[in-house]
Amino acid sequence: MTRAIPEVTACLASYIHSTRLSDIPEDVRAQARLAISDSLATLIAGLQEPSVRLLREVISLESRDGSSSVLGCNRQLSATGASFINAATAHALDYDNISLIVSGFVGTPVLFSLLALAEQHGIGGQKLLEAYIVGWETESAIARGVGVAHYAGGWHATATLGHFGAAAACAKLLDFNERQIRYALGFAATDASGIRTMTGNMTNPYHLGKAARCGPLATALIERGFTAHEAALENDWGFCNAFNGQGNYDLNAIVEAIGSPYDLVFPGLVIKMYPCCALIHSTLDGVADLMREHNLKPAQVKRARIAVHDLVLKTMDRPRPATAYEGKFCAPFCVALGIRNGGVRLKDFSDASIADPEILGLMDRIEVKVHPDLTTLDTFLEREFSDVAFDLVDGRTVSCRVWRVANRGSRGRPATAADMQAKFADAVADYGQRQQALDALESVARIEDMADIRSLTGALRGV
Repeated sequence: MTRAIPEVTACLASYIHSTRLSDIPEDVRAQARLAISDSLATLIAGLQEPSVRLLREVISLESRDGSSSVLGCNRQLSATGASFINAATAHALDYDNISLIVSGFVGTPVLFSLLALAEQHGIGGQKLLEAYIVGWETESAIARGVGVAHYAGGWHATATLGHFGAAAACAKLLDFNERQIRYALGFAATDASGIRTMTGNMTNPYHLGKAARCGPLATALIERGFTAHEAALENDWGFCNAFNGQGNYDLNAIVEAIGSPYDLVFPGLVIKMYPCCALIHSTLDGVADLMREHNLKPAQVKRARIAVHDLVLKTMDRPRPATAYEGKFCAPFCVALGIRNGGVRLKDFSDASIADPEILGLMDRIEVKVHPDLTTLDTFLEREFSDVAFDLVDGRTVSCRVWRVANRGSRGRPATAADMQAKFADAVADYGQRQQALDALESVARIEDMADIRSLTGALRGV
């Protein structure tokens, strides 16, 4: 018997409208608070990136002054301008948190669209947290429906699906009715864009800025009477058909999965422990574990053999990085850093490191190939692993396998308090108001007690 096509957009609108913070379990809220503090930290870390300076300059020229903070810059713009700049800044170093279901960065566009609107309207932390979780879960529900095929087809899911997360969250924050929410989702469907070939260059953070801007832009228009198609996801000419192609998605998976379980807890929020493409993190864990467990020095590694999923190599396809940012998407370079340093930190991605003779020499001893069991879409993400083997100069071989769902920062190996303290310290190391920033990040643990979110953004506005 053929299953009826669900009214997906209407179902999502009902979920967005009806969900209350009191309905959401504390473990989900805790993960959301962690993700919020993480995105704020990575924003501070990204303030001086060349892509950020260019985007900040141009968007500031196009946007009017307003009441929404461009964080770290002592500037206030309209909600659309501030959300764009802040989200792009937070992603500029590829260090912010991700969702395995989306295979991308959900929290950053959702958060900075909400902060910009909450400042504009004087909204508090409790309502913001509620909208943040709703936006995250709406986006991940759509991701379940379009599946890995969306990402494998060349769409940058962070960007395309991020428009939905931001629009849903902002509609929730402003107490839109269900019809208005359907309009917001429709606007997101037509505003969505972003192709994977832009990862590794300056357009990558632009993707997140554009997704974040969709929330304030959509809600500002709809508040004034703007309309959109009310079934934009499932319509014959809607998002799923246009982006995935007929038959390459599952509408039922969208409506059956939302909030059950919450994506923030299963498969779960992933805090990035390394400031580079998430697809190489399992490998970097394996490298760090082998170097530590066997007390190895770089000179002892004669050859490193890495086997990963086909989509990893298709994304991390830079044979030699020309810039520090490209290094984040070059698998041999990241592995070489891990072998030499035992881990990978922000300072490791620099113009000096991409030209370092020791790193270049290590890269020549690293082989990265596709594992024969990891060539299909159904083996990506939850069934994905990295195999790491070191052939040593003394004739021994040491090896390990790290599953994607068990790399550092994921549900199988959650970030510890010490991990987060180290990441935050690394992120704010070059910021002028370092202690004030750390205090603000710590205060996110009490976000529900903030009567006005400007008590948080004001502490991070900069001088």
